[in-house]
Amino acid sequence: MNDIKTLPIVLASTSPRRQELLLAAGVKFVVNAVEIDESWQAKEAPTDYINRMVLTKAQQAALNSHLPDKCLLITADTIGVIDDLVLTKPKDQADAYRMWQMLSDTSHEIWTAVCISVIDASQIVDQAVICECTKVTFVKITQAMMATYWASGEPQDKAVAYAIQGGAMAWVLSIDGSYTNVVGLPLAQTLALIDKMALQTVN
Repeated sequence: MNDIKTLPIVLASTSPRRQELLLAAGVKFVVNAVEIDESWQAKEAPTDYINRMVLTKAQQAALNSHLPDKCLLITADTIGVIDDLVLTKPKDQADAYRMWQMLSDTSHEIWTAVCISVIDASQIVDQAVICECTKVTFVKITQAMMATYWASGEPQDKAVAYAIQGGAMAWVLSIDGSYTNVVGLPLAQTLALIDKMALQTVN
C-alpha cells in the first residue's frame, strides 16, 4: 500500500474476520459499526442486494457524530448464492441445516461488495463500490458432519453458516477465486480501492 494516505480509515463492521484481514495487511483503522435492516427483498438480484447493503451502511455511518470530520469509510457485505437464491446468516439450527443441504456436493458462489466512501463533515463526497465473486465447491455433507459443526458454535454468526478458515475448511473440495473474499473481504481488491480513493482525494 502507498504511504501517501493522510485520511483516517474507518471500518463500519464488527466482523473480526474483516478486521483481522486489514490488520494483517498493515492497514490502520478504527471500528465504527452500524446496524441496518438486512432483509433480502424477494426477486432482488444478489448483486443488487449487496450493493444496496453497502451503500445503506455507508449512508447510515456517515451520519455518525463520532466519525472524524474527514475520513475514508469502508463498508462491506458478504452473501452466498446458489440458483439465484441469496443465503445470509442462519436464523437458527434448522436454517443452517437447510443451507448446508443446498450446498452439499455441489458448487455455490460467495459474493462480497466493498464500498469506500470519502466522508467530509458527515457528507459522502466521493464513493466507489466493487463486487467480488468466488466459486466454492463442497464435498457431500452428512448429517453427522452438520451436527458436529453446529455444536462447535462457529456457524451461528457467519454468512452462509460457515467459516472457510474454520471448521468448514474440511468441506471444501475446491475454490475458484479470492480466498479472502470467502472469509469476508477480498483483500487485494480492497487495498487497491483504498489506494485509488486516497489518491483521488489527495489530488
